[in-house]
Amino acid sequence: MPVIYIRLKDQSETVFFQIIFGSYSHLAWVRTEDPETGVTMIITTPDLVDETRAALKRLAEEVEFEEMAPPSPQE
Repeated sequence: MPVIYIRLKDQSETVFFQIIFGSYSHLAWVRTEDPETGVTMIITTPDLVDETRAALKRLAEEVEFEEMAPPSPQE
């Protein structure tokens, strides 16, 4: 499954982000990877990845975040 990683600029907006993106429940699942740094995973399906990215683009007008590379696996 495709996973999009983002980092919220303001970690206090984690719950707000999850509630708003949760309203797009048919697109993806949202999982906070690291609440202290604001790293969040957006887990979608191959057929919905474009729609998910479009929803994220719209949401970026309300919540500041940046897309990031997947974290390196810990050894």
